[in-house]
Amino acid sequence: MNRILYFLLCLITLSLQGQVGINTQNPETTFEVVGKPDDLNHYDGIIPPRITGDQLAAKFYSSTKKGAIVFVTSVPNNLAGQVINVVVGGFYYFDGNLWKAFEDDTLEDVVGRGNYSPKYISFIGSAANPLRDGALGMNENTYSMYFGNMNPNHTGNYNIGFGYGSLENITTSTYSTAIGSFAGQKTTSGNANSFFGDEAGTNNTVGHKNSLFGMAAAYHNKVGSFNSIFGYKAGQFRNLGNYNILIGNSAGSSSGTEPVTNLGNNNVFIGTAAGFGELNLNNKLIIHSNNSLRAIDYNSVTLDGVFINPGLSSLSNALVTGDFLERWFKLNGKLIVNPSQLESGNEYTKIIVSKTDGTFGWEEKNSLLSVPIPPNSGNYLLKSVSGVMQWIPE
Repeated sequence: MNRILYFLLCLITLSLQGQVGINTQNPETTFEVVGKPDDLNHYDGIIPPRITGDQLAAKFYSSTKKGAIVFVTSVPNNLAGQVINVVVGGFYYFDGNLWKAFEDDTLEDVVGRGNYSPKYISFIGSAANPLRDGALGMNENTYSMYFGNMNPNHTGNYNIGFGYGSLENITTSTYSTAIGSFAGQKTTSGNANSFFGDEAGTNNTVGHKNSLFGMAAAYHNKVGSFNSIFGYKAGQFRNLGNYNILIGNSAGSSSGTEPVTNLGNNNVFIGTAAGFGELNLNNKLIIHSNNSLRAIDYNSVTLDGVFINPGLSSLSNALVTGDFLERWFKLNGKLIVNPSQLESGNEYTKIIVSKTDGTFGWEEKNSLLSVPIPPNSGNYLLKSVSGVMQWIPE
């Protein structure tokens, strides 16, 4: 009996003064267990204390027990206190405050606990090197939201970027929204821009309060502001001025070559290629749909076709043109009015007259010579009697 006690005392002394090993005489760490993987009758593994969630919840662990490990066999009925994170059975460790799972949480688990992520979620790269190209997150300082690679160091508030390259260079811009790959990519300080469509407003830098909708809409504009652009490649290859409204495929755009050209200010172009190639226009209205587009490949995003006669939709040839400042309106075509919609002219006192250049004016109706209807038979002469035209028998 004394020999057994002496042997146990030696083991205790070893555990207190050195490293402990099981199935090994030379443990490499404080505690090492060597299994017997080749012995089919030996089951390798370490089993920590098994405990139910309710049993674990009934105990209070102080910070001195930090690092404790247990295996929870069932979820506690009340997810609160130190077991608030014990949402599934499995291995848990005590971090000095709460029990936390060893397993990787699913997104559902994280959301279910009402947790938040102070960092973005990356969908490409690796755990060691997540890439911002596919980042999903929110800047807690600016309240800007993104799914892409929005500049994380921006200081402007309330921006939204959705798409690879969208708002990639943003700095102080506020209230800007970019939806689409490379939408608003180079915007830095331009405020309150709305970019919708791949490459919409890609080169905008300081232009502000632009509303762009369509692939490559206003792609080359850098500083123009207060523009409303709607249409595939509308306003492309242009330095936009301010206050322009372009509606239609390639409306207000130019040929696909560098350098880009200047459009002007306060113009309204409506229709396919309306105002195509026009330079330095201000305050102009152009309404026309150019039907000379040829060599189109509808399955290609680059072979858009060519307008073989872009001049059809120019200021001089478009069906409807005008000037908002000079206040003129021009119709390059026939004016046809449905007679059934016209009222009787008896109560009207003005008559529209025109010059050879097509401009119109008006004059008093009573200034025109009034000729009476001639008699049905006989010979008569038309004479003026006291200023009144009359038919006088010969």
